Amino acid sequence: MSVEYDVATLLREPVGSTREYDVDDEMAVMGDEALCRVAGHATFLRTEAGLLVTAHLRGSQPDACSRCLQDIDVPVTVDFEEEFFPTVDANTGFTLPPPADPDSFRIDAHQVLELDDAVRQTWAGAMPMQPLCRPECRGLCPRCGRDLNQGACSCKPEEDPRWSVLQQLVQERK
Repeated sequence: MSVEYDVATLLREPVGSTREYDVDDEMAVMGDEALCRVAGHATFLRTEAGLLVTAHLRGSQPDACSRCLQDIDVPVTVDFEEEFFPTVDANTGFTLPPPADPDSFRIDAHQVLELDDAVRQTWAGAMPMQPLCRPECRGLCPRCGRDLNQGACSCKPEEDPRWSVLQQLVQERK
């Protein structure tokens, strides 16, 4: 699904004209994965070159806890301010030259602005590097794989060889 806005009328209005939109839709925010509900608010401001879009959106992304591997929904909040440039003049229909930055966001020839790419790029940066089911997650036992949140396992603690010199000093003192 795609979050699209017909901005033909706004592109014909003077610089400084605005539109306010409530966003509540499903999007593929992380590539071809399942759709996620994204909700929030967006403001479109007419600029000399196009439209400045300011958005505050929130949603959740299915993921796995980085410690215990349980399925979780990671809450995500994204805020962005991006300028979108039209590909054709809304008044004349003539093709416009591309903006200086080849990676800038574009408004298609039918004056339809799609928020998907801007949301997707911002969403990816807002995702935590290591999502957790809860801050105190104990993770999995490295030997038997038991979820330590459900109780201790029967594995004996592994001796860390880095402490051997210290243990040797303790033995010598006794």
